[in-house]
Amino acid sequence: MLNMGAVLLLLIGVTDGVKTFCNATQPHITTQCFGSLGGTVEVQLPTQTSQDDHYTLKKNGVTILSDRIQTTNIQYSFNFSTGILTIKDTDRTDNGQYLMEVHNANGTELENTKCNLTIQAPVSSPLLSRECLSRGQQNVSCSAGGEGLLYSWSLDGLPLNDPRLLSGPSSASDVTLEPGRSGLLSCSVRNNVSHAAANITLSVCDELVPIIAGSLSAMVLLLIVALGVYCAKKHKTAKDTMEAEDVTYADVSVLQRQGQRTGQRTGQGEGEVEYGQVKVNPGPRRTLETNVDECVYAQPRRTRP
Repeated sequence: MLNMGAVLLLLIGVTDGVKTFCNATQPHITTQCFGSLGGTVEVQLPTQTSQDDHYTLKKNGVTILSDRIQTTNIQYSFNFSTGILTIKDTDRTDNGQYLMEVHNANGTELENTKCNLTIQAPVSSPLLSRECLSRGQQNVSCSAGGEGLLYSWSLDGLPLNDPRLLSGPSSASDVTLEPGRSGLLSCSVRNNVSHAAANITLSVCDELVPIIAGSLSAMVLLLIVALGVYCAKKHKTAKDTMEAEDVTYADVSVLQRQGQRTGQRTGQGEGEVEYGQVKVNPGPRRTLETNVDECVYAQPRRTRP
C-alpha cells in the first residue's frame, strides 16, 4: 500500500544542495519520498524501543546499514536514537525502495517500514519573456530548468485563473492575456523538491503597432516591385535606342571609257565613276555619336585603259 498522505517535505533553497525531509514512520506502509539531485535527504524512521533492539536497513533488498555490520559507506548514516536516515550527495543511483527492519534481542520483528525514494533535479530560476500579439493580446512565457515542473500564475497578487484575464490553462508554461491587461505578473514554478518564482511588469499592448508594422512592410514590398519594373523597362528602352545598322559599301572604281581621248586634248581626265552593289547588314547595337562619321568609304582608284 502506498501512502502519499504521509509525505512531509521541508524545502530549503532552490539550487543544488537542497535538503529534503520525509516522514516514513508508519509501519507496514510504503511512503513516497523525494530527494534533490546533489542534495541531502533525511528520512524519519522508527526509533528503538530498547537498547537491545537491532536494526537493518536495506535498499532494493540489499543490506546497506546495520548495527551488527560495520560499513564504510559514508553516504548513508542512521541515528538510532532519533530514527533519522541521512543520505548525502544524492544522485540517480539513490532511487529505489528502502526497508527498515527492527528486531528485539530474541529476533522478533518489531518494526517494518518502507519508503520509495525518487531523486529529482531542483527548479532553476525562471526566465520570463513577453510578446504583443496582433489584437492587443499578450503572450508570456515562463522557462525554468528541473524535473516534474508545475506552473502557477498570478496578476497583482491574484491567481490568474479568471477567463477574463487568461486564454489557456493557468498551469501551463505559456499564457495569453486578453487585451488591456497590465500589472505585475508572477510565475511560480515548483516540483517535489524545490520551488522558484519570477515577476514581470506588463503594460497594455498597442493594437495599432502590429497593423502599422504590417502596412509598412507591404508598402516597402510594393516599392521594391515597382522599382524593379521601372528599371527593367528603362533598360529595354535604352537597348532599343542603341540598335544601329552597319552600312557596307563596295569598292568604288573610276574607269576611263576606252576610246575616249578627250582628256588628252583638254589636259583633264574625265572618267566615269562606277559603284558596286551596296549591302545593308544589321549590325550590333551601338551608340551613334553626332560628331563622328562611322560611314567609311574605300579609297577611289583610277584604272587606266
